[in-house]
This record gives sequence, structure tokens and C-alpha cells, in this order.
Amino acid sequence: MEKTDPEYAAMMKKYIYGDIAEQMTITPVEQSLVVLSVLATNQNADLLPRAVEEALAAGATPLQIREAIYHITPYVGFAKTEPAVRQMNEVFRRHGVKLPLKAQGTTTDADRFEKGLAYQTGKYGERITEMRANTPAYEKHLQDDLSAFCFGDIYTRGTLGHKEREMLTVAAIGTLGIEAQFRSHVNGTLAAGATKEEVIGIITAMNPYVGFPRTLWMLQIANGCFAAAAQAKAQ
Repeated sequence: MEKTDPEYAAMMKKYIYGDIAEQMTITPVEQSLVVLSVLATNQNADLLPRAVEEALAAGATPLQIREAIYHITPYVGFAKTEPAVRQMNEVFRRHGVKLPLKAQGTTTDADRFEKGLAYQTGKYGERITEMRANTPAYEKHLQDDLSAFCFGDIYTRGTLGHKEREMLTVAAIGTLGIEAQFRSHVNGTLAAGATKEEVIGIITAMNPYVGFPRTLWMLQIANGCFAAAAQAKAQ
């Protein structure tokens, strides 16, 4: 790119590593994991290996990087995350990282649903119980899968905490542009202890890779979440 389109390469470098880097309100490691979430969600095979390199340079551990990519699987599906895992491992091999990395799962086939549902209700409250109660019988298996896979197999894994996982979920769902779930997980990120500045930091880190229309859409929803949280706190 530098040889064929030096102006474009210079614009990209200045914006991402100049403007955006100076505006960050999340840590360099958090920023790098958010970027990985966006690129894996978009299945960007050209930029993702470089983002893995940059995450390592920012101080992210191989386990953190792997968990960031594993984490988005329930939101984008195996068809997108499996290529991202392979690209990530190619970078790890170049850096001499011994594979496979240490397992981080905390559930078994016998308890994944139970632990996942407990995680859901513990973090998101009574609305999970209501949602399940209002689900028709012919759809209930998908709610069970959500509990067992997304929250049992994924959210309970080690290395990343709940706040970090919510941040990555915001990045993935924001990239996908799903309004109801984006709002829900912005609220979830705030409930997990993030400040509104950190939420804006997630959106800022995403901006170079999703563009301004999507960024402004996310800001509009996030600002509504901030206002609702402030109102609830004042009552």
C-alpha cells in the first residue's frame, strides 16, 4: 500500500495512529482487543494479522488475544471466527508462541447450561427469566442454546473479565449494527463498571474500521443509555 498508494497509506496511518490514538479513553490493550473484535466480525483477513501483531506490541497476552476472537463466535458464527483463529495462530507461530494455548473453559457438558443460565440471570437480572418464560415451546431450544453456548461456554471462560467481555460484545454488535442488542450491551457494559468515557473509547477505537455513519449511530444509542443511567441514579 505504501508503494502503490502512499497518500492513502499516510492518511490511514495518521488517522489511526495519530488522531484516534490521542483520543483513547480505554487502555492500549483494551483498544487492541476491540479492534480485533471489529476486524474478526467483518472477516477482514488483510488487516486482522497486523492487528494481532499490534495487540502483542501493546502488551496483550496471547490468551487475551485468543479470548477476544473466541468471544465473538456467538455473535457472528463459526464461519467468521474460524478463519480469524487460523490467522491469529499464524502470527503466534511467527512469534514463537507455543500452541495450543492453555485451555480456559470452565464448564462441562453436564453443567454448561446451568452455569450459563446462572451467569445470565446473575448479570442481567429478571428480564432473562421473563424472556425465557415468554418464549414459545418450539423456540425454547434456541434460548437454551444461548444460555449454554454464549454464556456457559464463552462468557464463563478465563482470562477476560465480565467488563472486558461486554466491551468486546459492544464492538461486535455495533459492527453488525443490531440496535436492540447494541443498546442492551452498552447498558451491560456500564453495569459491569465501565464509565461513559470508556464506552465512547470503544466507539472511538471502532471508528476507523466501521466509518462515520455507523459511529454516529452508535453514539446516538450510547448517549441515550447514558441519559437513562443518569436519570435512574438520580431517582
